[in-house]
Amino acid sequence: EARHGRPAGADDARPARRPPVTAAPPLLAVVSGPSGVGKDALLALLLEDGAFVRPLTMTSRPPRPGEADGVHYRFVTPGRFEAAVAGGELVEHAEVHGRRYGTPRAGLREALASGRDVLLQLDVRGALAIREAAPDALLVFVAPESLGQLERRLRARPGADEAEVARRLETARGELARTGAFDAVVVNAEGALAAAAERVRALLDAARARPGRRPPAV
Repeated sequence: EARHGRPAGADDARPARRPPVTAAPPLLAVVSGPSGVGKDALLALLLEDGAFVRPLTMTSRPPRPGEADGVHYRFVTPGRFEAAVAGGELVEHAEVHGRRYGTPRAGLREALASGRDVLLQLDVRGALAIREAAPDALLVFVAPESLGQLERRLRARPGADEAEVARRLETARGELARTGAFDAVVVNAEGALAAAAERVRALLDAARARPGRRPPAV
């Protein structure tokens, strides 16, 4: 499961149902959670009707099979990533499981300027960095039913090895201890992905309707 970015294989031909731009400020929402919890699948459901803008993530890792630059991520060299960090081009950035990822500030500003709601998928550190940059952002933590469920999902991944599973579980324990910093926690129960997506949609709808909401400033 990628930290964030557009899932490879997404249906680019799906017609987007674009909501009208209104005078209300756009909503900035972040979906986060441990590796293996099902964030990619959840985001795919949330994005399928074209109701959100999702800025591309910058990463220094090489593309995986089926991924394309400018479609799923902005793939850059480690040197270019370092330059982006030094130049303040990233709203947040982190090394996750040995790979570097970040959210380009220009892309996020462009997405918000469209007037449409913006949805990001980030690791826990990235989500909390967005909260510092944009205090009115909605942060949703996606949690597993249990660490046992998370371990089974991680072990089911192609090429999973014992050391990698152990490392990701240890990271997950720390991330689960920080759920109190999020606005809401949604459990992605086994076989209930659609229900989890509906719960997230309800949270987004409630946040969008909140009176006095300020435009995100990043």
